[in-house]
Amino acid sequence: MNPLVLLLSLFLYLGLLFLVALLGEGRWRSLAQSPWAYTLSLAVYATAWTFMGSVGWAATEGASFLSIYLGPTLVLLLWPFLQERLLSLARAHRLTSWADFLYLRFGHGLLGPLAAGFLVVGLLPYLALQLKAIAQAFLFLRGEEEPLTDIALPTALLLALFAILFGTRRLDPSERHQGLVLAVAFESLVKLLALLLVGGVVLWQLGSPFPKLQNRPELLSLLLPPEGLAGYLEWASLVLLSGLAFLFLPRQFHVSVVENTDPQHLRLAAWAFPLYLLLINLPVLPLALFGRLLLPEGNPDLYVLALPLELGNAPLALLAFLGGVSAATAMVVVESLALSILISNHLLSPLLLRFRALGSLLLWRRISILTVMLLAYLYFRLAGEAYALVAMGLISFVAVAQLAPAGLLGLFWKGATPQGALAGLLGGIAVWAYTLFLPALARSGWLPPFFLEGPHPLLRPEGLLGVRGLDPVTHGFLASLTLNLALTLGVSLFTRRMALQEERTGEVEELAALLRRVLGPEAEESFRHQARALPGREAAGLAETLLAGSVGPATAKLLLLSVTRAVPPETLREEVEEAARESRELRAYAQALEEARRELAEAYERLKALDQAKDELLAAVSHELKTPLTAVRALAEILEANPDLSEEERGRFVSLLAKETVRLSRLVEEILAYTRLQAGVPLARSPTDLRALAVEALALVEPLARERGITMESHLAEVQTLTDRDRVLQVLLNLLHNALRHARSRVRLELLANKEVLFRVSDDGPGVPPQARTLVFEPFQSFSGGTGLGLFLARRLVESLGGRIWLEEGEGATFAFTLPLEVEHEDSGGGR
Repeated sequence: MNPLVLLLSLFLYLGLLFLVALLGEGRWRSLAQSPWAYTLSLAVYATAWTFMGSVGWAATEGASFLSIYLGPTLVLLLWPFLQERLLSLARAHRLTSWADFLYLRFGHGLLGPLAAGFLVVGLLPYLALQLKAIAQAFLFLRGEEEPLTDIALPTALLLALFAILFGTRRLDPSERHQGLVLAVAFESLVKLLALLLVGGVVLWQLGSPFPKLQNRPELLSLLLPPEGLAGYLEWASLVLLSGLAFLFLPRQFHVSVVENTDPQHLRLAAWAFPLYLLLINLPVLPLALFGRLLLPEGNPDLYVLALPLELGNAPLALLAFLGGVSAATAMVVVESLALSILISNHLLSPLLLRFRALGSLLLWRRISILTVMLLAYLYFRLAGEAYALVAMGLISFVAVAQLAPAGLLGLFWKGATPQGALAGLLGGIAVWAYTLFLPALARSGWLPPFFLEGPHPLLRPEGLLGVRGLDPVTHGFLASLTLNLALTLGVSLFTRRMALQEERTGEVEELAALLRRVLGPEAEESFRHQARALPGREAAGLAETLLAGSVGPATAKLLLLSVTRAVPPETLREEVEEAARESRELRAYAQALEEARRELAEAYERLKALDQAKDELLAAVSHELKTPLTAVRALAEILEANPDLSEEERGRFVSLLAKETVRLSRLVEEILAYTRLQAGVPLARSPTDLRALAVEALALVEPLARERGITMESHLAEVQTLTDRDRVLQVLLNLLHNALRHARSRVRLELLANKEVLFRVSDDGPGVPPQARTLVFEPFQSFSGGTGLGLFLARRLVESLGGRIWLEEGEGATFAFTLPLEVEHEDSGGGR
């Protein structure tokens, strides 16, 4: 097959993966949070081992390949009980890995770093397996047999870039990565459909392989159950091993716990994921048998690619290649991200804190992803060519299983101690390295061959205590897990639990400042919201949880030391709490006194202002009343002293007398309205026809307009509402009188209604000077004579009715005010 076509297909597929992840971060976010996306993301368990290695395993070992999938299926029977407990712990303490749980449960400072470092080393063969699968598939389709180096390195670098872009945008690793989840779910569909299609086409063209085995007795053994004690022990061991691996693989913890958005998704996953495993394994045995029949000299791990080529179907072979790539890339991306979180939280954070460089933790997390991928490539170059795909994966499975005794006993047995967990983990790691990891290097030529013989017959790496007949993986698994479990139980039974770590307490302000320095303002705001009513101990625990999810539990405790203090012993706790309570009460009392002092000062200033306003009002009222009263008195004296005045002269004086009386009456009405507002007279609401009310207001000011030669215009809509009729009329009269006082030739009144009632009164006068616009509604601010109460009263009346009033921009002066169309509750009339 043309290498350019292969490369183009590979890079186009990776580009499609980037696109799906971007859509998951944006438009398809809801799809990424669905239960089906969660279930399909669990299928990151099915890697290139499943897609290619299972066929190779079935071609050499028979149906024992199913044990790797029976383990997770059996574990899922306990899924609601086990996973819900783990989810609740993870949500409460922001756990991101099993290493976090071990530190939380046992509190031993070595457990987290030891588990993290060991998992990185132990999973290198598994990551190398994926790179090997892609590389050997690429070279096979090219038709070349050169060393497997061509495509593995650039693929590793591209996948590292993908994990960095979609997994490390923020420091908090416990946040959800919807784009990553959707991409993994998409790849799960691709590899399932690709393998089913390859199997379906092969069966369609070649028929069933089982009748053809009659003349091949050596192949019939592939369909038979295991023989002897060793065979049954191997089968049972692989079922147990795969079940433990499903629980403790870092990538499985990440997709099933960290990325879980709803615990209800577990119900669908409990039956849908086993169904997925069943479907993806349906074509395995037929493909393996056809591979043995048609390609007896071929590499069994490549039967999935070789059979389509044997049938002359190159597009199907290309689809199989992309299916294998999807199986490998999903695992590599999620596993490298999970391992980078382990490295940064348990290995790098304490070092960076010591060198005061914790702010660069996100950068180091990204570097960790790249480093893990390069180490996996290095392992692939050192030992990958000496092992089949399945053998490489099983070495990592056994490594991951070493977390099981401490993890499960710590989850369900209160008697497990930190010393027991540490002893068991150290013992299991030592036996795993001696029986599996180092022999893998020896078989690859990187250690002397005599290492496989051991220093003594009882200490052979692949036959401890003289055990014979077991395959190396089963032997290494049983030996390491047995010693691990024995040490965990034995040491726990003969040691005491360590004293609980001392509780810490602190002030919310100091804890919030720490979170802001380390995690940023968003974390600080979230903490303040949650810790608002928490006591000091619970606030410190919440801060530790937030920090632990981002920088690791050990570093979180170290950071809190600077802003918290130890909670006193139980004997002194009541006294300390009483003193703290009294201190808080004293502070609260002092704050209340300060608040009362401030309120008294404000009240005093208001009284001074009111007293001054009263004096100003009295002065203004005295002045304003004096003028019309003087005029009335003078006109009355003229009429009394001159009874012989002509009818024309007498009529003119009577007209002046009436005008001054009207002016005096209006002044008295303004003063009375001001008094009623100050006294808080309640509203008198009634159904009111606002159009009729506006017509009445225009009629009342019509004589004044005619006298001054002003044209009155109106545009009035039909509006009815529940309001105080007299107050609305008074507002209209105040605004119309104000407009008539300044208009040159025209005054216009408008009444409109939409969601609220709108009145607008405009004139063509000189308008309000810019320097006076902010004061126009203040009391005693008159710019054309008068008390200066008209517009002030209009504002207060409108506000008491639930509306608002303002001065609009434009030529002349335009005052507008609104009223609600419906009033939902009564107000006192003193404003809003």
